[in-house]
Amino acid sequence: MDEFTVRGPVERFPGENGWFYVKLSARQSAQLGPLVRSEWPALLKIRCTLGDTTWKATIMPIKDGPLFVALPAKVRKAEAIVVGQRVTLRCLL
Repeated sequence: MDEFTVRGPVERFPGENGWFYVKLSARQSAQLGPLVRSEWPALLKIRCTLGDTTWKATIMPIKDGPLFVALPAKVRKAEAIVVGQRVTLRCLL
């Protein structure tokens, strides 16, 4: 799995400075989970594109649950992204 797509709603961790993110599907989390664990404590580095914006990102776990990709403020601003909006990320390992 070198290229893949992540689709879903933008969510936000609780708290004033909570990260904005998109969860990977259960299938993607199951496929990439072992790779993420093998990199731990380093994070699995990827390259993401959303609309016209491309950035270096990482795939991270939510405790023992699904994996996610954080959406930095510069990406949200450039693409006018808000919580709850469904987005599609094109990702490359």
